[in-house]
Amino acid sequence: MLPLHTSLGALDDLWEFLKRVQEWLTLGGLALAAVIALLFLGTWVLAHLRQPGDEAKPVLPTLALASAYAPVLLTLAAAAGLFIPGLQPLMIKCFALAVVLAAVSWCIAAAAILSGGSARDLARARQALLLAGTPWYCLIAYLTILL
Repeated sequence: MLPLHTSLGALDDLWEFLKRVQEWLTLGGLALAAVIALLFLGTWVLAHLRQPGDEAKPVLPTLALASAYAPVLLTLAAAAGLFIPGLQPLMIKCFALAVVLAAVSWCIAAAAILSGGSARDLARARQALLLAGTPWYCLIAYLTILL
């Protein structure tokens, strides 16, 4: 049988290993969130290279802009969970749904940019790209506060 101080030392080593794994996961999550947020912003910057056309195609840009407000509202609901104790159980669910809806909105906005349209249509699609990135920008801010 091992002496008591040796077995406790093994537990300390295990605890230290688990803390390092948690730090790596946190840094990896921060890196992932940063890369995806830069993807949203990069798409928005590249969207400015698209020149407006004469023909208006308002369906996709309007749909993209309308769908971009849902992730923003869900991110606000998740943030409200920090201040309202009754909403804390819903924080992660709201935030996860916001991330999924942001990805859908981003795809619609990217399709709207690729399909072209008038200057107003492209402006709506660009605004949708910025709004759809809101959960990712907030995730970066939240993870940097935790670090």
